[in-house]
Amino acid sequence: VEDTPAAIETPKPRGVVKVFGVDIRIIVLCLLVVQNACQMLSMRYTRVGAGALATPYLSSTAVVLSELLKVAACFAILAYTHRGKTFSMVYDQVLVNWQDTLKVSVPAFVYMLQNNLLYVATANLDAATCQITYQLKILTTALFTVTMLGRSISMQKWAALMVLVVGIAL
Repeated sequence: VEDTPAAIETPKPRGVVKVFGVDIRIIVLCLLVVQNACQMLSMRYTRVGAGALATPYLSSTAVVLSELLKVAACFAILAYTHRGKTFSMVYDQVLVNWQDTLKVSVPAFVYMLQNNLLYVATANLDAATCQITYQLKILTTALFTVTMLGRSISMQKWAALMVLVVGIAL
């Protein structure tokens, strides 16, 4: 086979994945909005609000269970989009490319620590204060991206961040 433009197969553009006729990105966005809206209030209620009715639990158990639910959701999405190749794809991406897995394990560990500390914060702060300080992580991430990584952020993105901060504060 020749290496002419006619002989080389060009990759097909990937279409938008739809679930029940709805763009999966819209579904994921809606699920994240619901999760972020309910997370702080439900954590606060189960730790403090239920009072004597509350059954004590370890925050680490809640974090592990929430991560297992996320893994199950990811497998379901992979099974839906990559019919039949899910486990081989996960094997290749996680075990065969173990160096990449090791690289992402560092922020994953920090994320786990953050989630455990979030349970401590919800038990000791009121819900509004906890939510505001928790959402300020977006602004601090942007600041650290500029100061520590030396990247630049456009004025439009800074304006969007400021609108977000004002929205959180309200």
